[in-house]
Amino acid sequence: MRPLVALAALSLMLAGCPDRKDPSATPVDAGSDAAPARPVPSGPVNALPIPSANVAAALGADRLPAYKGPTGSLEGTIWVKGEVAPDVVADFSKCPTGVKTYGKLFRDGPPNPDGLRPLTDAFVGVTGYSGYYLPETREAKLATLEDCAFTQRTIDLTYGQRLDIANKTPMMFAPALSGFVSPALMVAPPNGDAVHLYPPKPGYYTISDRFDGVYLKADVYVVLHPLHTVTDAAGHYRIDGIPAKTKLNVFARLAAIGEAAAEVEVLPSVVAKVDLTLTYATPKDAGAPAKPKDAGGFVAPK
Repeated sequence: MRPLVALAALSLMLAGCPDRKDPSATPVDAGSDAAPARPVPSGPVNALPIPSANVAAALGADRLPAYKGPTGSLEGTIWVKGEVAPDVVADFSKCPTGVKTYGKLFRDGPPNPDGLRPLTDAFVGVTGYSGYYLPETREAKLATLEDCAFTQRTIDLTYGQRLDIANKTPMMFAPALSGFVSPALMVAPPNGDAVHLYPPKPGYYTISDRFDGVYLKADVYVVLHPLHTVTDAAGHYRIDGIPAKTKLNVFARLAAIGEAAAEVEVLPSVVAKVDLTLTYATPKDAGAPAKPKDAGGFVAPK
């Protein structure tokens, strides 16, 4: 295992500009096993209110061929070791069930015999290829609010995708994307239509509530390729469609902790097993409010 030089080293591209769909339609989550297979689009996917040529230029789709060779897969578990997650001080009185998701700085599971704990909500991605771009096939990614919390505290997107927020809680929610001022108040009513958000460029964002859900947040990573996912409650991840016959890097990142990475050889039609371990230690300024390590400058991977 070795540290990743920088997330700015990621250069995995997407391609595809499918026929525009009804923006009010509920998208299928790109990470869902039940998601139906879709044909590779013919140009860059772009659900954003910016010119498609700008998206294509950012992804390299205007100068590089789409990858059409053999692919393999990666799966494994992301672990965390070190100190336990500290409590988060927040007002959960209006929706007490939110403490199950947001009561700790990060979410992990019970330790295994060697003390490692499965890490939930970790962003996992693959880097290291060049000379082509990879197509993203889905116009939108769906994030859901249930039990007064996001079902995942980390949301992964490919640049060009729209972020849809569906509210299944009993309270009103007005999502706001950090670093982007919306002239209108976007409101996701209980069990209503999804709210559409449009990250204007690759990078790291947070989603917060413009009403009074102070604790209700999610980290959002927008990258230039579709080879990414987020770990589940067991710390498990799987990424398919990875270019084979080459050595690549797989990395895991959680805003509240940091990052770990390893090199892996991807073979055609083979599922490689790669586990990674992050280490948490209480910051020296532990008395100050918790601040994500990404705050102030996640650079979109190339």
